[in-house]
Amino acid sequence: MTYVEWLRVGRCLKCTAWVLGVLLLLTVVAEYTFLNVGSKSALSGVELHTSSGDINAREILNGATTTHSTLPDGTKRTTIVNVAKGVRFTIDDRGYFGKHVEIFERSVKRSGKLIGFGPVSFQRVAVPGGSMVTIDTNEPEGFAYYATIATFLALIVATVLGAPFARQNDGHLEIALTNPAPRTTLGLGAMIADVTGIAVAWLMTVAALFIAHIVEYAPNYTYGPRDTAVVVLGFAGLLAWYAMLCAATASMRRTYGVVLGISWPVASLVAVLARVSLGDAPMAQLVHWLATPLSWIDPFTYLHFGPAFTVNGRAAGSLAVSLQSELPALLILSLVYVALAIVQWRRVEA
Repeated sequence: MTYVEWLRVGRCLKCTAWVLGVLLLLTVVAEYTFLNVGSKSALSGVELHTSSGDINAREILNGATTTHSTLPDGTKRTTIVNVAKGVRFTIDDRGYFGKHVEIFERSVKRSGKLIGFGPVSFQRVAVPGGSMVTIDTNEPEGFAYYATIATFLALIVATVLGAPFARQNDGHLEIALTNPAPRTTLGLGAMIADVTGIAVAWLMTVAALFIAHIVEYAPNYTYGPRDTAVVVLGFAGLLAWYAMLCAATASMRRTYGVVLGISWPVASLVAVLARVSLGDAPMAQLVHWLATPLSWIDPFTYLHFGPAFTVNGRAAGSLAVSLQSELPALLILSLVYVALAIVQWRRVEA
């Protein structure tokens, strides 16, 4: 059984490698095509909001004066000025070390905001006569950004591998029962094989992201306690998610595919319904009341990756990582689900 599971893990990792290869190729193409800040093609989607109305990139370039120069340190500077529209672009191309772009908008008054996502940061500040938008690429990038994406893909791999006992029950249980090794040993061996494959998929994703970055930018990474928290929480979440799927399918034979197929939408919906405010209507309160206890046993409830996207230095779009509460819950869920999976599979009859 363990040998067969290793073969299944190998096939899954091969497919994962192909998917990562395709995504890597698309990412590199996107970097050179759409994220090449400073070229005319990169301005094709730019739209500014000024006092005279919205200005798109075609209007900016129409009638603008473009000059090129080289700074003493070798940086190539491009300046695009449209006096009529009150817009000035200054693009400093540092080659492998990224770009620095400043966009001045005349008579635009807006509150300052700093948005960071991976190696790219956007900041708007008020200046005399208008406002200035600053864009920097190849900014110092926390490892949490890579760990978040790697955990997401590893969760998909965990879902694919998440029914080892059900696959064994479907036509292979008689052979497994003839093995002299105890069922518990066989079951734990199969789960170890799957968990190893999930960890390898995580590492493969990190490697693909690193390659995609260094194709155009110089390596520029930071690592701190927040990154460690994201990595630890991610692996704990992977274990809990995989163990939950094993427990949910351990006594099944041919219907396990339905459970794997609906696991993501159901778990995501439960986690959302338990946290959002649905209003004071009786039906809304009932839904919230039913979803809350289910969220306690849902690993998605405890997976938070706020550092990947920040606004003014704070996590945006998700909750902050808290190892003190989320990590113990995920580890307890992992142990409970593993025990439930093994107990169920030991009782399955051929």
